[in-house]
Amino acid sequence: MSAEARPDGVSKALSLLGIARRAGDLLVGQDQVFRAASRGKGVFMVISEDCSPNVKRKVLALDGEKTTFRALRGVGREELGRHIGVLSAQIAAVSMNSGFAKKMALLLKQEGSGIDE
Repeated sequence: MSAEARPDGVSKALSLLGIARRAGDLLVGQDQVFRAASRGKGVFMVISEDCSPNVKRKVLALDGEKTTFRALRGVGREELGRHIGVLSAQIAAVSMNSGFAKKMALLLKQEGSGIDE
Protein backbone atom coordinates (compact mmCIF):
# COMPACT_ATOMS: atom_id res chain seq x y z
CA MET A 1 0.00 0.00 0.00
CA SER A 2 1.39 3.39 -0.89
CA ALA A 3 1.88 6.05 1.74
CA GLU A 4 -0.78 8.17 0.00
CA ALA A 5 -3.41 5.40 0.32
CA ARG A 6 -2.51 4.51 3.90
CA PRO A 7 -4.87 5.59 6.69
CA ASP A 8 -3.58 8.68 8.48
CA GLY A 9 -3.45 6.88 11.85
CA VAL A 10 -0.99 4.29 10.52
CA SER A 11 1.32 6.98 9.11
CA LYS A 12 1.31 8.88 12.40
CA ALA A 13 1.91 5.66 14.37
CA LEU A 14 4.95 4.90 12.20
CA SER A 15 6.31 8.35 12.95
CA LEU A 16 5.75 7.80 16.68
CA LEU A 17 7.70 4.53 16.49
CA GLY A 18 10.67 6.42 15.08
CA ILE A 19 10.45 8.97 17.87
CA ALA A 20 10.20 6.20 20.48
CA ARG A 21 13.32 4.60 18.99
CA ARG A 22 15.27 7.84 19.24
CA ALA A 23 14.03 8.27 22.83
CA GLY A 24 15.28 4.77 23.70
CA ASP A 25 11.78 3.51 24.53
CA LEU A 26 11.35 1.03 21.66
CA LEU A 27 11.89 -2.72 21.75
CA VAL A 28 12.69 -4.09 18.29
CA GLY A 29 12.53 -7.71 17.18
CA GLN A 30 11.04 -10.90 18.50
CA ASP A 31 13.68 -11.58 21.13
CA GLN A 32 13.41 -8.23 22.90
CA VAL A 33 9.63 -7.96 22.67
CA PHE A 34 8.76 -11.51 23.73
CA ARG A 35 11.36 -11.46 26.53
CA ALA A 36 9.81 -8.28 27.99
CA ALA A 37 6.28 -9.67 27.67
CA SER A 38 7.21 -13.01 29.25
CA ARG A 39 8.71 -11.17 32.23
CA GLY A 40 5.32 -9.61 32.89
CA LYS A 41 6.07 -6.17 31.50
CA GLY A 42 3.09 -4.64 29.79
CA VAL A 43 3.91 -3.91 26.16
CA PHE A 44 2.03 -2.44 23.23
CA MET A 45 3.19 -4.41 20.19
CA VAL A 46 2.94 -3.49 16.54
CA ILE A 47 3.54 -6.08 13.86
CA SER A 48 4.10 -5.78 10.14
CA GLU A 49 1.39 -7.00 7.82
CA ASP A 50 3.75 -9.63 6.38
CA CYS A 51 5.09 -10.98 9.67
CA SER A 52 5.62 -14.73 9.92
CA PRO A 53 2.91 -17.12 11.13
CA ASN A 54 5.14 -17.91 14.13
CA VAL A 55 5.19 -14.25 15.21
CA LYS A 56 1.41 -13.98 14.73
CA ARG A 57 0.85 -17.07 16.86
CA LYS A 58 3.06 -15.76 19.68
CA VAL A 59 1.45 -12.32 19.58
CA LEU A 60 -2.05 -13.79 19.78
CA ALA A 61 -0.99 -15.96 22.71
CA LEU A 62 0.32 -12.90 24.57
CA ASP A 63 -2.58 -10.58 23.82
CA GLY A 64 -4.40 -9.85 27.04
CA GLU A 65 -4.61 -7.53 29.99
CA LYS A 66 -0.92 -6.58 30.22
CA THR A 67 -0.08 -6.72 26.52
CA THR A 68 -1.90 -5.75 23.38
CA PHE A 69 -1.05 -5.42 19.73
CA ARG A 70 -1.99 -3.87 16.44
CA ALA A 71 -1.04 -5.03 12.97
CA LEU A 72 0.00 -2.20 10.71
CA ARG A 73 -2.12 -2.72 7.61
CA GLY A 74 -0.24 -2.06 4.41
CA VAL A 75 3.11 -1.88 6.21
CA GLY A 76 5.65 -4.60 5.40
CA ARG A 77 8.79 -5.61 7.28
CA GLU A 78 11.07 -3.37 5.27
CA GLU A 79 8.93 -0.28 5.74
CA LEU A 80 8.51 -0.88 9.46
CA GLY A 81 12.26 -1.32 9.72
CA ARG A 82 12.93 1.84 7.75
CA HIS A 83 10.80 3.89 10.15
CA ILE A 84 12.64 2.57 13.19
CA GLY A 85 16.15 2.64 11.77
CA VAL A 86 16.81 -1.03 10.97
CA LEU A 87 16.87 -3.01 7.75
CA SER A 88 13.61 -4.84 8.44
CA ALA A 89 11.45 -5.68 11.46
CA GLN A 90 8.41 -7.87 11.97
CA ILE A 91 7.60 -6.61 15.45
CA ALA A 92 8.30 -3.65 17.73
CA ALA A 93 6.89 -2.61 21.09
CA VAL A 94 6.74 0.16 23.66
CA SER A 95 5.79 0.02 27.34
CA MET A 96 2.04 0.03 27.92
CA ASN A 97 2.51 2.82 30.48
CA SER A 98 4.23 5.15 28.04
CA GLY A 99 2.64 8.05 26.27
CA PHE A 100 3.78 6.44 23.02
CA ALA A 101 1.57 3.39 23.63
CA LYS A 102 -1.44 5.48 24.57
CA LYS A 103 -1.15 7.69 21.50
CA MET A 104 -0.54 4.76 19.12
CA ALA A 105 -3.52 2.87 20.56
CA LEU A 106 -5.68 5.92 19.94
CA LEU A 107 -4.36 6.40 16.38
CA LEU A 108 -4.78 2.75 15.45
CA LYS A 109 -8.10 2.13 17.22
CA GLN A 110 -10.19 2.58 14.09
CA GLU A 111 -7.88 0.30 12.10
CA GLY A 112 -8.69 -2.78 14.21
CA SER A 113 -6.07 -5.40 14.96
CA GLY A 114 -5.61 -6.24 11.32
CA ILE A 115 -4.55 -9.81 12.03
CA ASP A 116 -6.12 -12.96 10.66
CA GLU A 117 -6.44 -15.52 13.42
